[in-house]
Amino acid sequence: MNITQIEENVRSLLNSMSSGDMEQSDFIYELLLAYGHRKQSVTRLRSGERNLSAKDNSPRHDEIIWKRHLYFKQVEGDALHTEIDQMRKEKLVTTNKIRFVIVTNFDQLLAVDTKTSDSLDINLNELPKQFDFFLPWAGMEKAVYQGENPADIKAAEKMAKLFDLIKGDNFDESNKDDTEALHNLNVFLTRLLFCFFAEDTEIFADNQFSRAIESHTKDDGSDLPDYLNRLFSVLNTADGYRGELPDYLASFPYVNGGLFADDILSPVFSAKARRMLIECGSELDWSDINPDIFGSMIQAVVHPDQRGGMGMHYTSVSNIMKVIEPLFLNDFYEELEKVENSATKLHKLQQRLGEIKIFDPACGSGNFLIIAYKELRKLEMEVLKRLQELYDEKQDLKSGVMAQVIQPFSVIKLSQFYGIELDDFAHEVAILSLWLAEHQMNVEFKTEFGEVLPSLPLQKGGSIICANATRIEWTDVCSNKGEIYILGNPPYLGHSLQSKDQKNDIEFVFQGTSNYKKQDYISCWFYKAAYFINKESSFSFVTTNSLCQGAQVEILWPKLYEAGVEIGFAHKSFKWSNNARRNAGVICSIIGMRHSADKVKRIYYQGVSVIVGNINSYLVDSLDTIVVKATRPISDLPKMTSGNKPLDGGYLVLSPEEKECLLEEAPNASKFVRRFIGSSEYIRGNERWCLWISDDERLDAESIDQLKRRFDKVREVRLNGGNNARNKADSPHKFEFANEPDKSQIIVPRVSSERREYIPVGYLDNNVVIADSAQVLFDPDPYVFSLINSKMHMVWVDVTAGRLKSDYRYSSQYSYHTFPVPTLSESDKNELKISAMNILSARANYPEKTLAKLYDPNEMPKGLRAAHEENDRIVDSIYRKKEFINDDERLAVLFELYKKMTGGQNA
Repeated sequence: MNITQIEENVRSLLNSMSSGDMEQSDFIYELLLAYGHRKQSVTRLRSGERNLSAKDNSPRHDEIIWKRHLYFKQVEGDALHTEIDQMRKEKLVTTNKIRFVIVTNFDQLLAVDTKTSDSLDINLNELPKQFDFFLPWAGMEKAVYQGENPADIKAAEKMAKLFDLIKGDNFDESNKDDTEALHNLNVFLTRLLFCFFAEDTEIFADNQFSRAIESHTKDDGSDLPDYLNRLFSVLNTADGYRGELPDYLASFPYVNGGLFADDILSPVFSAKARRMLIECGSELDWSDINPDIFGSMIQAVVHPDQRGGMGMHYTSVSNIMKVIEPLFLNDFYEELEKVENSATKLHKLQQRLGEIKIFDPACGSGNFLIIAYKELRKLEMEVLKRLQELYDEKQDLKSGVMAQVIQPFSVIKLSQFYGIELDDFAHEVAILSLWLAEHQMNVEFKTEFGEVLPSLPLQKGGSIICANATRIEWTDVCSNKGEIYILGNPPYLGHSLQSKDQKNDIEFVFQGTSNYKKQDYISCWFYKAAYFINKESSFSFVTTNSLCQGAQVEILWPKLYEAGVEIGFAHKSFKWSNNARRNAGVICSIIGMRHSADKVKRIYYQGVSVIVGNINSYLVDSLDTIVVKATRPISDLPKMTSGNKPLDGGYLVLSPEEKECLLEEAPNASKFVRRFIGSSEYIRGNERWCLWISDDERLDAESIDQLKRRFDKVREVRLNGGNNARNKADSPHKFEFANEPDKSQIIVPRVSSERREYIPVGYLDNNVVIADSAQVLFDPDPYVFSLINSKMHMVWVDVTAGRLKSDYRYSSQYSYHTFPVPTLSESDKNELKISAMNILSARANYPEKTLAKLYDPNEMPKGLRAAHEENDRIVDSIYRKKEFINDDERLAVLFELYKKMTGGQNA
């Protein structure tokens, strides 16, 4: 449940009370539900079963004590402050770990957060404005998130400077192929990071590592490598095998776990590097570091440009949760709710948590794995809390289970987490970050239960492999037996942006298949995952939304369906933003896939989750139909072509200034000059002109020196171009592709803002030359203008067009030629023609406004909007008489009609 939903829930609750639709006795229960508490749990609380103040488990609504959650009282009159002061001092608040103490007389409400000591004193009707006070009930602490954690920023910047110094003194930039030396440097840095973290989090003694360096090495840094080599050897040696050591080394604990296992010599240190090393430890509080964030920040400062275009950046926790919640976490919490009264089943659930596998085959510095690990540990703690409650309530427990409840331990291990990462340093940081996350969760576990397994020696830190995920067999990293959840944010790159190696990767993955060369790079991960998972497993990746639009659907999705998988959930297009300084703003989708099964399917969009019957390749609740590009319309519509392409080096196209200069020098050239309009010129009102000369007019035009000089330049440009250009060198007076209407033409911009409700399609006369940055319909009937200006067409464009960032990239082959239109009667065409004229007339009322202004959703004139809404009504009625409730219904009708008209282009 997101914050917006919670706020609305609280507002609705107060409205229900004020209108009399809700009894006061229901208030606290509805408030708990508003924050996402499970209905089953609240029902038990209402019945008295969970209310510790109720006698014989009978209902009681004036006083409620719910372990870990709240201590609530209804009071009469004005004694609220006295009452809450007494309540917060009661021993039961501590023994039951009560989070919120609350009193109300239904005019005022007072509350205390026992964890933060914050208090709330408001009129009850102000609660919607103060709803964030109780956000911990929804699993959200109230600390205001300020982007990156300042501790992470400071540590990353300090470590970057230290790394630059060490690298400059030890690594030869001219020999970048020395991968072993660079790998050793990466491992060394991760060891330093661990030591800094350890001395501030009670793994080592306080400031032990930094103090030891400062006290036992020379100021000039000359003996520091030998000291670190010896120290790292000690950290890799168990206590019984150390022999005689000086106290300053013997006092360090045995760490192992693989981090200090390899015999890697420490680099040379200058005096400045030694001083900065000590400052990194002594001046920074590493206990505040967030391993899920810090790893990416460190990776970014070490390789600032290496992975910037491949989707590797710090990903916010909220975005990661969009992947892992529907993939597995929500199901586990539902299972917890079902079995929460059975100790045996709770124990089985915990054992299951200790056996699942989490696999990220493009793990970067480990963000997704770390958050998945933390969330599973939190879930396990909820299981153990409930087991303890059952024990406390003296319910029927088998002796074996009882012993485990008395002394709870986590069964979740880092060895259940698997990853593949191409970058060596990121792979090292991922391993380290998982260790740090494990320690932090152990601290939380100990706070809650008072017991925890020792932090040292480190256990196996996850199976994170440095390799190319497109080339390695995934089963060599993670067995595909058992319950496995594959997740992550693999690199996405369109065909034109891929390196030669990446194109070869695609060819390697898709060998034996056809039509794969234009695929996005991320398709490799989808394809391999589809053939990797078993019936118990599923996968979910963040992907650029282009994978579910236009040509990519036709190329990739049939291959996925052949593997027997289906889409189980999807987040429709949203901006994949993060809190890094260079905020990534890619428009993404999240797709979760599994083997076909009779399970609930959900589509998430703008914070709302909807259960649907099916999710097709376009992330729409409709048939599994794939739209195949068409060179001619499948409906009774005229063919759409591209505009006119100059291929002129700029010599046939004129700016307004060039046009004026030309006509001033050669007035008789005016008959060869026409308005030149592409997408930008049409939408934004920019002005360009061009020379438009037929073969019959060539000699006349060449007699004008200013034009002949331009033609000579065009010829030169084309002779120096490719084969197509050279073939056109003999006609330098003409565009490469030159088409014009007899009377009129419709211009359809290739690129249009996604903010607009309609692409600004327009009518132009035959004196205008339309550029190839737009699409053209020559001499069309006016009813076509009405059809492609409709909402019906726009919802089709939304799923079939490509994207340029978030803007529509209109395609004649996918969006127009495939647009299914029912057979139109003459009456239909006449009504559509009148509607088209009404739209054009409404535009004409605002000659001073560009189409960009007219179609800005915040500035669209009422008359123009009314004309479009009437046009939508007319077009909708052609498809069906019953009014459409939403765009999803329109799409369902369109996909059904498309299937019928094409003979069934099934997935």
